[in-house]
Amino acid sequence: MKSRWALGALFLSALAVRLVALGVARATGRFPEFWEYESLSRNLINGKGFLYFHFGTDYRAYVEPLYPWLVTSVYLITGHSTLALATVQCLISALVAVVVYEIGRRTFGHRAGVVAGTLVALHPGLAGYASKFHPLVLDTLFISLVLLAVLRLVHEPGPGDAAVFGTALGGCVLTRPTILAFIPFALAWVTCRQRKRHGAAYSALGLLIAVAIVSPWVVRNYVVLGTFVLTRTNTGYVFWLGNYPGATGGATDASGNGSLFDVAPLELRQRILSTDEITQNRIFLSEALQHVRGNPAAFVGRAMTKLYYFWWSAPYSGRGYPRWQLAFYRGFYIVTLVLAVLGLVFARRHRTRGQLDGVFLGLVLLVAISVVQSLFYVDARHRLAVEPVLMVFSGYGLASLMGLRRAPQSVRAGP
Repeated sequence: MKSRWALGALFLSALAVRLVALGVARATGRFPEFWEYESLSRNLINGKGFLYFHFGTDYRAYVEPLYPWLVTSVYLITGHSTLALATVQCLISALVAVVVYEIGRRTFGHRAGVVAGTLVALHPGLAGYASKFHPLVLDTLFISLVLLAVLRLVHEPGPGDAAVFGTALGGCVLTRPTILAFIPFALAWVTCRQRKRHGAAYSALGLLIAVAIVSPWVVRNYVVLGTFVLTRTNTGYVFWLGNYPGATGGATDASGNGSLFDVAPLELRQRILSTDEITQNRIFLSEALQHVRGNPAAFVGRAMTKLYYFWWSAPYSGRGYPRWQLAFYRGFYIVTLVLAVLGLVFARRHRTRGQLDGVFLGLVLLVAISVVQSLFYVDARHRLAVEPVLMVFSGYGLASLMGLRRAPQSVRAGP
Protein backbone atom coordinates (compact mmCIF):
# COMPACT_ATOMS: atom_id res chain seq x y z
CA MET A 1 0.00 0.00 0.00
CA LYS A 2 2.82 2.39 0.89
CA SER A 3 4.44 1.79 -2.48
CA ARG A 4 1.17 2.43 -4.33
CA TRP A 5 0.70 5.76 -2.62
CA ALA A 6 4.28 6.70 -3.45
CA LEU A 7 3.85 5.74 -7.10
CA GLY A 8 0.70 7.79 -7.44
CA ALA A 9 2.15 10.83 -5.68
CA LEU A 10 5.35 10.74 -7.73
CA PHE A 11 3.50 10.40 -11.02
CA LEU A 12 1.09 13.26 -10.26
CA SER A 13 3.82 15.57 -8.96
CA ALA A 14 6.02 14.86 -11.97
CA LEU A 15 3.09 15.47 -14.30
CA ALA A 16 2.26 18.76 -12.56
CA VAL A 17 5.86 20.00 -12.89
CA ARG A 18 5.91 19.12 -16.60
CA LEU A 19 2.58 20.79 -17.27
CA VAL A 20 3.85 23.94 -15.53
CA ALA A 21 6.96 23.83 -17.73
CA LEU A 22 4.71 23.47 -20.77
CA GLY A 23 2.73 26.51 -19.66
CA VAL A 24 5.92 28.54 -19.24
CA ALA A 25 7.14 27.48 -22.68
CA ARG A 26 3.86 28.57 -24.25
CA ALA A 27 3.86 31.89 -22.38
CA THR A 28 7.44 32.71 -23.42
CA GLY A 29 7.05 31.76 -27.09
CA ARG A 30 9.22 28.63 -26.89
CA PHE A 31 6.39 26.28 -27.83
CA PRO A 32 6.06 24.42 -30.09
CA GLU A 33 9.70 23.52 -30.77
CA PHE A 34 10.18 21.16 -33.70
CA TRP A 35 12.97 18.92 -35.03
CA GLU A 36 13.08 16.74 -38.13
CA TYR A 37 10.41 14.47 -36.67
CA GLU A 38 7.72 16.98 -37.61
CA SER A 39 8.61 16.63 -41.31
CA LEU A 40 8.66 12.85 -41.00
CA SER A 41 5.22 12.76 -39.39
CA ARG A 42 3.78 15.09 -42.02
CA ASN A 43 5.11 12.85 -44.78
CA LEU A 44 3.63 9.80 -43.08
CA ILE A 45 0.25 11.49 -42.72
CA ASN A 46 0.32 12.67 -46.34
CA GLY A 47 1.04 9.18 -47.62
CA LYS A 48 4.65 9.80 -48.66
CA GLY A 49 6.03 7.27 -46.21
CA PHE A 50 8.88 7.48 -43.71
CA LEU A 51 10.65 10.17 -45.74
CA TYR A 52 13.01 13.01 -44.81
CA PHE A 53 14.86 15.21 -47.30
CA HIS A 54 18.49 15.63 -46.27
CA PHE A 55 21.73 16.43 -48.10
CA GLY A 56 19.95 16.67 -51.43
CA THR A 57 18.23 13.28 -51.29
CA ASP A 58 15.27 11.49 -49.75
CA TYR A 59 16.18 9.53 -46.64
CA ARG A 60 13.94 6.55 -45.85
CA ALA A 61 15.55 5.59 -42.54
CA TYR A 62 16.97 8.88 -41.28
CA VAL A 63 16.16 8.22 -37.61
CA GLU A 64 14.79 5.50 -35.37
CA PRO A 65 11.06 5.05 -36.04
CA LEU A 66 9.34 4.84 -32.66
CA TYR A 67 9.06 8.56 -31.89
CA PRO A 68 7.89 9.57 -35.39
CA TRP A 69 5.24 6.85 -35.12
CA LEU A 70 4.12 8.29 -31.79
CA VAL A 71 3.91 11.83 -33.22
CA THR A 72 1.99 10.62 -36.25
CA SER A 73 -0.47 8.63 -34.15
CA VAL A 74 -1.26 11.58 -31.87
CA TYR A 75 -1.64 13.94 -34.83
CA LEU A 76 -4.01 11.55 -36.61
CA ILE A 77 -6.17 11.15 -33.50
CA THR A 78 -6.23 14.84 -32.51
CA GLY A 79 -6.21 16.60 -35.86
CA HIS A 80 -2.55 17.68 -35.62
CA SER A 81 -2.80 19.18 -32.14
CA THR A 82 0.63 20.15 -30.86
CA LEU A 83 -0.83 20.76 -27.40
CA ALA A 84 -2.19 17.20 -27.31
CA LEU A 85 1.21 15.82 -28.34
CA ALA A 86 2.94 17.83 -25.61
CA THR A 87 0.42 16.56 -23.05
CA VAL A 88 1.05 12.95 -24.09
CA GLN A 89 4.78 13.55 -23.78
CA CYS A 90 4.30 15.03 -20.30
CA LEU A 91 2.45 11.86 -19.30
CA ILE A 92 5.26 9.69 -20.67
CA SER A 93 7.91 11.78 -18.96
CA ALA A 94 6.05 11.59 -15.64
CA LEU A 95 6.24 7.79 -15.79
CA VAL A 96 10.03 8.00 -15.53
CA ALA A 97 9.73 9.14 -11.91
CA VAL A 98 7.72 6.00 -11.17
CA VAL A 99 10.27 3.72 -12.85
CA VAL A 100 13.17 5.37 -11.00
CA TYR A 101 11.32 4.98 -7.70
CA GLU A 102 11.02 1.26 -8.34
CA ILE A 103 14.72 0.95 -9.26
CA GLY A 104 15.65 2.88 -6.12
CA ARG A 105 13.31 0.81 -3.94
CA ARG A 106 14.75 -2.46 -5.16
CA THR A 107 18.30 -1.20 -4.68
CA PHE A 108 18.23 0.97 -1.55
CA GLY A 109 14.75 0.70 -0.03
CA HIS A 110 11.45 2.56 -0.12
CA ARG A 111 12.56 5.91 1.27
CA ALA A 112 15.59 6.25 -0.99
CA GLY A 113 13.35 5.30 -3.91
CA VAL A 114 10.91 8.07 -3.00
CA VAL A 115 13.73 10.63 -2.87
CA ALA A 116 15.12 9.45 -6.22
CA GLY A 117 11.68 9.60 -7.83
CA THR A 118 11.15 13.07 -6.40
CA LEU A 119 14.42 14.30 -7.89
CA VAL A 120 13.28 13.02 -11.28
CA ALA A 121 9.87 14.63 -10.83
CA LEU A 122 11.49 18.01 -10.12
CA HIS A 123 14.28 17.71 -12.69
CA PRO A 124 14.23 20.97 -14.72
CA GLY A 125 15.84 19.48 -17.81
CA LEU A 126 13.45 16.54 -18.01
CA ALA A 127 10.49 18.83 -17.33
CA GLY A 128 11.59 21.23 -20.05
CA TYR A 129 12.21 18.57 -22.66
CA ALA A 130 8.84 16.93 -21.99
CA SER A 131 7.18 19.56 -24.19
CA LYS A 132 9.85 19.64 -26.90
CA PHE A 133 9.05 17.49 -29.90
CA HIS A 134 12.09 15.29 -29.57
CA PRO A 135 12.43 11.55 -28.73
CA LEU A 136 14.22 12.25 -25.43
CA VAL A 137 10.97 11.51 -23.58
CA LEU A 138 11.03 7.97 -24.95
CA ASP A 139 14.80 7.63 -24.48
CA THR A 140 14.60 8.36 -20.75
CA LEU A 141 11.63 6.07 -20.20
CA PHE A 142 12.97 3.06 -22.09
CA ILE A 143 16.53 3.28 -20.77
CA SER A 144 15.20 3.32 -17.21
CA LEU A 145 12.75 0.52 -18.02
CA VAL A 146 15.51 -1.69 -19.40
CA LEU A 147 17.47 -1.30 -16.16
CA LEU A 148 14.40 -2.08 -14.06
CA ALA A 149 13.59 -5.10 -16.23
CA VAL A 150 17.12 -6.48 -15.81
CA LEU A 151 16.85 -6.05 -12.04
CA ARG A 152 13.58 -7.99 -12.11
CA LEU A 153 15.33 -10.79 -14.00
CA VAL A 154 18.04 -10.84 -11.35
CA HIS A 155 15.60 -10.91 -8.44
CA GLU A 156 12.74 -13.04 -9.73
CA PRO A 157 13.33 -14.51 -13.20
CA GLY A 158 10.25 -15.81 -14.95
CA PRO A 159 8.39 -15.64 -18.28
CA GLY A 160 6.64 -12.40 -17.32
CA ASP A 161 9.89 -10.68 -16.38
CA ALA A 162 11.48 -11.92 -19.61
CA ALA A 163 8.58 -10.40 -21.55
CA VAL A 164 9.00 -7.05 -19.76
CA PHE A 165 12.72 -7.10 -20.50
CA GLY A 166 12.24 -7.96 -24.16
CA THR A 167 9.55 -5.35 -24.69
CA ALA A 168 11.58 -2.62 -22.97
CA LEU A 169 14.72 -3.52 -24.90
CA GLY A 170 12.91 -3.70 -28.24
CA GLY A 171 11.29 -0.32 -27.66
CA CYS A 172 14.60 1.18 -26.58
CA VAL A 173 16.44 -0.05 -29.67
CA LEU A 174 13.78 1.63 -31.81
CA THR A 175 14.46 4.98 -30.15
CA ARG A 176 17.97 4.85 -28.57
CA PRO A 177 20.03 1.84 -29.76
CA THR A 178 23.08 2.81 -27.67
CA ILE A 179 21.38 0.71 -24.97
CA LEU A 180 22.85 -2.31 -26.77
CA ALA A 181 26.25 -1.51 -25.25
CA PHE A 182 24.78 -2.33 -21.84
CA ILE A 183 23.08 -5.61 -22.72
CA PRO A 184 26.07 -8.05 -22.81
CA PHE A 185 27.12 -6.99 -19.31
CA ALA A 186 23.53 -7.12 -18.05
CA LEU A 187 22.89 -10.60 -19.39
CA ALA A 188 26.19 -11.90 -18.04
CA TRP A 189 25.22 -10.56 -14.62
CA VAL A 190 21.77 -12.14 -14.74
CA THR A 191 23.25 -15.46 -15.77
CA CYS A 192 25.81 -15.45 -12.96
CA ARG A 193 23.33 -14.37 -10.28
CA GLN A 194 20.54 -16.74 -11.28
CA ARG A 195 22.23 -19.95 -12.40
CA LYS A 196 19.85 -22.12 -10.37
CA ARG A 197 16.71 -20.33 -11.60
CA HIS A 198 17.45 -20.45 -15.33
CA GLY A 199 18.48 -16.81 -15.64
CA ALA A 200 20.18 -17.51 -18.99
CA ALA A 201 17.04 -19.12 -20.42
CA TYR A 202 14.79 -16.25 -19.42
CA SER A 203 17.33 -13.75 -20.71
CA ALA A 204 17.35 -15.55 -24.04
CA LEU A 205 13.54 -15.44 -24.11
CA GLY A 206 13.67 -11.68 -23.51
CA LEU A 207 16.16 -11.27 -26.34
CA LEU A 208 13.90 -13.20 -28.70
CA ILE A 209 11.01 -10.90 -27.83
CA ALA A 210 13.22 -7.85 -28.46
CA VAL A 211 14.31 -9.28 -31.81
CA ALA A 212 10.67 -9.88 -32.73
CA ILE A 213 9.88 -6.22 -31.97
CA VAL A 214 12.84 -4.78 -33.90
CA SER A 215 12.85 -7.23 -36.84
CA PRO A 216 9.91 -5.73 -38.81
CA TRP A 217 11.77 -2.42 -39.04
CA VAL A 218 15.00 -4.16 -40.09
CA VAL A 219 13.14 -6.17 -42.75
CA ARG A 220 11.41 -3.03 -43.97
CA ASN A 221 14.78 -1.29 -44.29
CA TYR A 222 16.21 -4.18 -46.29
CA VAL A 223 13.23 -4.19 -48.65
CA VAL A 224 13.25 -0.42 -49.13
CA LEU A 225 17.03 0.19 -49.14
CA GLY A 226 18.39 -3.11 -50.41
CA THR A 227 20.86 -3.55 -47.56
CA PHE A 228 20.97 -4.26 -43.83
CA VAL A 229 20.15 -1.22 -41.69
CA LEU A 230 19.45 -1.81 -38.00
CA THR A 231 17.66 1.45 -37.19
CA ARG A 232 18.96 4.42 -39.20
CA THR A 233 21.08 5.30 -42.24
CA ASN A 234 22.97 8.32 -40.93
CA THR A 235 25.15 6.53 -38.37
CA GLY A 236 28.16 7.20 -40.57
CA TYR A 237 27.32 10.91 -40.60
CA VAL A 238 27.03 11.22 -36.80
CA PHE A 239 30.31 9.29 -36.44
CA TRP A 240 31.91 11.71 -38.89
CA LEU A 241 30.58 14.68 -36.91
CA GLY A 242 32.50 13.52 -33.86
CA ASN A 243 35.70 12.42 -35.59
CA TYR A 244 36.38 14.72 -38.52
CA PRO A 245 39.59 16.84 -38.07
CA GLY A 246 37.50 19.97 -37.53
CA ALA A 247 35.18 18.25 -35.04
CA THR A 248 34.21 20.28 -31.97
CA GLY A 249 32.68 17.39 -30.05
CA GLY A 250 29.17 18.48 -30.95
CA ALA A 251 27.09 18.69 -34.12
CA THR A 252 28.09 22.26 -34.97
CA ASP A 253 31.20 24.17 -36.00
CA ALA A 254 33.38 26.18 -33.62
CA SER A 255 30.94 29.11 -33.69
CA GLY A 256 28.18 26.88 -32.36
CA ASN A 257 25.81 28.04 -35.07
CA GLY A 258 26.85 26.42 -38.34
CA SER A 259 27.03 22.85 -39.56
CA LEU A 260 30.35 21.02 -39.79
CA PHE A 261 29.27 19.84 -43.23
CA ASP A 262 29.13 23.43 -44.46
CA VAL A 263 32.82 23.94 -43.66
CA ALA A 264 33.93 20.53 -44.97
CA PRO A 265 36.13 20.41 -48.12
CA LEU A 266 34.23 21.21 -51.32
CA GLU A 267 35.16 17.86 -52.89
CA LEU A 268 33.58 15.94 -49.99
CA ARG A 269 30.42 18.03 -50.10
CA GLN A 270 30.07 17.48 -53.84
CA ARG A 271 30.46 13.73 -53.48
CA ILE A 272 27.86 13.63 -50.72
CA LEU A 273 25.30 15.76 -52.51
CA SER A 274 25.50 13.71 -55.70
CA THR A 275 24.47 10.34 -54.31
CA ASP A 276 21.84 8.43 -52.29
CA GLU A 277 21.48 7.97 -48.53
CA ILE A 278 23.23 4.59 -48.31
CA THR A 279 26.24 5.83 -50.27
CA GLN A 280 26.32 9.05 -48.26
CA ASN A 281 26.46 7.05 -45.05
CA ARG A 282 29.31 4.93 -46.39
CA ILE A 283 31.27 7.97 -47.55
CA PHE A 284 30.95 9.69 -44.17
CA LEU A 285 31.94 6.52 -42.34
CA SER A 286 34.90 5.92 -44.65
CA GLU A 287 36.14 9.50 -44.25
CA ALA A 288 35.88 9.31 -40.45
CA LEU A 289 37.57 5.90 -40.22
CA GLN A 290 40.37 7.13 -42.47
CA HIS A 291 41.13 9.91 -39.99
CA VAL A 292 40.84 7.52 -37.06
CA ARG A 293 43.30 5.06 -38.58
CA GLY A 294 45.63 7.88 -39.57
CA ASN A 295 45.84 9.25 -36.04
CA PRO A 296 44.43 6.84 -33.45
CA ALA A 297 45.88 8.87 -30.57
CA ALA A 298 43.85 11.89 -31.68
CA PHE A 299 40.74 9.69 -31.87
CA VAL A 300 41.26 8.53 -28.27
CA GLY A 301 41.90 12.11 -27.18
CA ARG A 302 38.72 13.33 -28.84
CA ALA A 303 36.73 10.50 -27.26
CA MET A 304 38.06 11.36 -23.80
CA THR A 305 37.23 15.03 -24.35
CA LYS A 306 33.71 14.14 -25.43
CA LEU A 307 33.33 11.86 -22.42
CA TYR A 308 34.25 14.85 -20.26
CA TYR A 309 31.69 16.95 -22.16
CA PHE A 310 29.10 14.23 -21.58
CA TRP A 311 29.44 14.23 -17.81
CA TRP A 312 30.29 17.88 -17.28
CA SER A 313 29.70 20.62 -19.85
CA ALA A 314 30.75 21.39 -23.42
CA PRO A 315 31.64 24.94 -24.47
CA TYR A 316 28.83 24.87 -27.04
CA SER A 317 26.14 23.59 -24.64
CA GLY A 318 23.06 25.63 -23.82
CA ARG A 319 23.61 28.52 -26.22
CA GLY A 320 19.96 28.52 -27.22
CA TYR A 321 18.63 28.94 -23.68
CA PRO A 322 18.25 32.00 -21.43
CA ARG A 323 21.13 32.26 -18.96
CA TRP A 324 18.93 31.83 -15.90
CA GLN A 325 17.49 28.56 -17.21
CA LEU A 326 20.95 27.22 -18.03
CA ALA A 327 22.29 28.26 -14.63
CA PHE A 328 19.35 26.65 -12.84
CA TYR A 329 19.77 23.35 -14.66
CA ARG A 330 23.55 23.29 -14.14
CA GLY A 331 23.11 24.01 -10.44
CA PHE A 332 20.58 21.19 -10.13
CA TYR A 333 22.88 18.82 -11.99
CA ILE A 334 25.91 19.65 -9.86
CA VAL A 335 23.96 19.06 -6.66
CA THR A 336 22.58 15.72 -7.87
CA LEU A 337 26.01 14.66 -9.15
CA VAL A 338 27.55 15.32 -5.72
CA LEU A 339 24.67 13.47 -4.07
CA ALA A 340 25.20 10.53 -6.43
CA VAL A 341 28.86 10.30 -5.42
CA LEU A 342 27.83 10.39 -1.76
CA GLY A 343 25.25 7.70 -2.44
CA LEU A 344 27.92 5.44 -3.90
CA VAL A 345 30.12 6.07 -0.86
CA PHE A 346 27.29 5.13 1.50
CA ALA A 347 26.51 2.05 -0.61
CA ARG A 348 30.12 0.91 -0.41
CA ARG A 349 29.98 1.11 3.39
CA HIS A 350 26.72 -0.82 3.67
CA ARG A 351 26.67 -3.59 1.10
CA THR A 352 23.66 -5.87 0.63
CA ARG A 353 22.58 -8.18 -2.16
CA GLY A 354 19.98 -5.77 -3.51
CA GLN A 355 22.45 -2.89 -3.46
CA LEU A 356 25.11 -4.90 -5.23
CA ASP A 357 22.81 -5.69 -8.16
CA GLY A 358 21.42 -2.18 -8.52
CA VAL A 359 24.74 -0.39 -8.06
CA PHE A 360 26.66 -2.60 -10.47
CA LEU A 361 24.03 -2.60 -13.20
CA GLY A 362 23.30 1.12 -12.82
CA LEU A 363 26.97 2.06 -13.05
CA VAL A 364 27.57 -0.23 -16.01
CA LEU A 365 24.62 1.30 -17.86
CA LEU A 366 25.87 4.84 -17.22
CA VAL A 367 29.41 4.01 -18.30
CA ALA A 368 28.42 1.96 -21.35
CA ILE A 369 26.06 4.54 -22.84
CA SER A 370 28.34 7.51 -22.12
CA VAL A 371 31.40 5.79 -23.62
CA VAL A 372 29.55 4.72 -26.78
CA GLN A 373 28.06 8.19 -27.20
CA SER A 374 31.55 9.69 -26.87
CA LEU A 375 32.62 7.79 -29.97
CA PHE A 376 30.18 9.90 -31.96
CA TYR A 377 29.27 13.45 -30.93
CA VAL A 378 27.91 14.75 -27.64
CA ASP A 379 25.12 17.19 -26.81
CA ALA A 380 23.73 17.93 -23.36
CA ARG A 381 20.52 16.04 -24.15
CA HIS A 382 22.51 12.82 -24.48
CA ARG A 383 23.28 12.96 -20.76
CA LEU A 384 19.69 13.88 -19.97
CA ALA A 385 18.64 10.48 -21.28
CA VAL A 386 20.56 8.69 -18.50
CA GLU A 387 20.25 11.24 -15.70
CA PRO A 388 17.20 9.43 -14.25
CA VAL A 389 19.48 6.44 -13.58
CA LEU A 390 21.99 8.77 -11.93
CA MET A 391 19.14 10.03 -9.72
CA VAL A 392 18.88 6.54 -8.17
CA PHE A 393 22.27 7.11 -6.53
CA SER A 394 21.48 10.76 -5.82
CA GLY A 395 18.31 9.71 -4.02
CA TYR A 396 20.23 7.34 -1.77
CA GLY A 397 22.83 10.00 -1.06
CA LEU A 398 20.23 12.57 -0.09
CA ALA A 399 18.19 10.08 1.94
CA SER A 400 21.32 9.11 3.84
CA LEU A 401 22.22 12.71 4.57
CA MET A 402 18.69 13.41 5.79
CA GLY A 403 18.77 10.41 8.09
CA LEU A 404 16.08 8.68 6.02
CA ARG A 405 18.11 5.68 4.95
CA ARG A 406 16.91 2.39 6.26
CA ALA A 407 19.34 0.10 8.02
CA PRO A 408 20.99 -2.04 5.34
CA GLN A 409 19.56 -5.28 6.66
CA SER A 410 16.01 -3.96 6.17
CA VAL A 411 16.48 -3.39 2.44
CA ARG A 412 15.01 -6.34 0.61
CA ALA A 413 15.84 -7.03 -3.03
CA GLY A 414 12.88 -7.65 -5.27
CA PRO A 415 9.24 -6.65 -4.85
